[in-house]
Amino acid sequence: MYRQEYDVIVAGGGTAGIAAGLSAARAGAHVLLIEKNSYVGGTAASGLPFIDFFNRDGKQITAGIAEELMKRLFQEKAALGHIRTSGGHLNSVTMIDPEWVKITAEEMLLESGCELLYHSFVCGAKVEEDCLKSIVVANKNGLTEFRAGCFIDTTGDGDLAKFSGARYHLGRESDGLCQAMSLLFKLGDVDVERATSLFSENPIPACPVGGDHEYNLHISGKLSKWNDIILKEGIFEHPDHNIWAGTMRENELTYVNTIRVSEKNGADAYELSEAEIEGRRQLKKVIRFLNAYVPGMEKAHITSIPNGIGIRETRRIDGEYILTGEDIIEGRRFDDCIARNGYCIDIHDPKGQGWGVSRIQSEEQSYDIPYRCIVPARIDNLLVAGRCISTTAEALASTRIMPSCMALGQAAGVAASMAADRKLAPRKLDVKSIQTILRGNGALI
Repeated sequence: MYRQEYDVIVAGGGTAGIAAGLSAARAGAHVLLIEKNSYVGGTAASGLPFIDFFNRDGKQITAGIAEELMKRLFQEKAALGHIRTSGGHLNSVTMIDPEWVKITAEEMLLESGCELLYHSFVCGAKVEEDCLKSIVVANKNGLTEFRAGCFIDTTGDGDLAKFSGARYHLGRESDGLCQAMSLLFKLGDVDVERATSLFSENPIPACPVGGDHEYNLHISGKLSKWNDIILKEGIFEHPDHNIWAGTMRENELTYVNTIRVSEKNGADAYELSEAEIEGRRQLKKVIRFLNAYVPGMEKAHITSIPNGIGIRETRRIDGEYILTGEDIIEGRRFDDCIARNGYCIDIHDPKGQGWGVSRIQSEEQSYDIPYRCIVPARIDNLLVAGRCISTTAEALASTRIMPSCMALGQAAGVAASMAADRKLAPRKLDVKSIQTILRGNGALI
C-alpha cells in the first residue's frame, strides 16, 4: 500500500533515477520512485549501449551502481561486457539488451526496498520559503500529493525543479536551441557481419550471443557512399549523414541511431509531440532505404521502437556551481567531487547539420563533477541528477551519457537519504561524508 510521505522521493526512473533510488534505499531511507512509463531504464531501455566507463588510456572512470547493473546484465547473458574501442571518439562500449535492463533494474530496486509507482509523473510542487515541501503526481488515480524529507529530480528535463521554481537554462546560450533528438529503433533479420563490415570506424570485435565466431558488431560512420540516393529521395536533408548502430545478439541490430530531429524543445509537450511524429516519418524512409541499398539489411524489419524519442538536451538547473566546457577540456578536479567522467564533448548540431567532438586534454583524460552541480542555487530539499544538472550547454554534451548519469544518481541518493535523516538542507551536508559512503559503495571519485 502506497503512503503519501517518504524519506526520499525520486522523480524519474531512467538511469540516474535507478541509481538514486537504489543508493537512497540502501542507505536506509524509505524511498518512492515515480516513473512515467511502465518500466524503469530510460535511455538504457531503448537499447543504446553504455559508453566510456573508461578513459582513453583504458583506466576505469565509472563504477559503483552502474558497474553493478552491467555485471547483473552480463550474468543474464544480456550484456557483452566492456569492450575497449580504437579510433573514433569512444573509449569503450558496453552492449546491453534493453528488455533485460527493464527486468534487472526493477529487480535491484525492489530488492533494496524502494517502492515503484509507474504510469505517473510530477505535474506540480508546493514550496514554502524556498523549501520544497510536497509534489503533485498525475496518474489514473487523479492528482495525488506526496511529501518527503528530500526530493531528487531525475526526470532528465528538470520537470520537478521547474515546478519548484528553481532557476534554469534551456538549450545553448546563444539562441536557446537544444541539441538534435534521435529516435532509436531495433531491426530483426539483419546479416550483422555483412552490414557492419561496411563501417570501420570504432570497430567492436566480439562474438554475439547466439553466434559462433567473432566479428565487428558496431556500425559507426557516414552514409556518404549513398549521398546521391539520400538527397534524391529526400531521406535526410544533408549529405554525409551519420549512422551509429550495434548489437549483442546474432541477426539483429539492437539499436540504430540515424534519425535526426532538430529545432524542437523536448521540454514542451507540443513540440515533443511534433518531434515524435517527425521521427516516425523519417523512420519509414530510413527502413526502405536500408532494405534497398545496404548489404546485409535486405530483409531487415523493425522489431521495436522505444517508448519515446531520445532527447539529448533541454533544461539545465542553475546550481551552486555551473560546470563549463573549459572544466571538461582541462580535466579539472574539485574538492567536492561526487562523480567522474572521461567522455568527450559531443554536440549534435541543434539545426541538424551533423555533429562534432572536443576531447579532454588533461593527463588523466577525465574530469570531476562537483556536488554543487546537483544542488539548486535557491530551492532547498531538492537535488538533481542526470542530464538536468548545473552545466553550460557545452558541458552537458559530455555529462549526459548514461554512466555519468548513474554516478550522479548514486551520489544524489546518498545525499538525499542523509539530508532526510538529519533534517538538513542538502547544501548544508558535509560532502566528505557523502564521498566516504560513495567510495565504500564502489564509486570512483
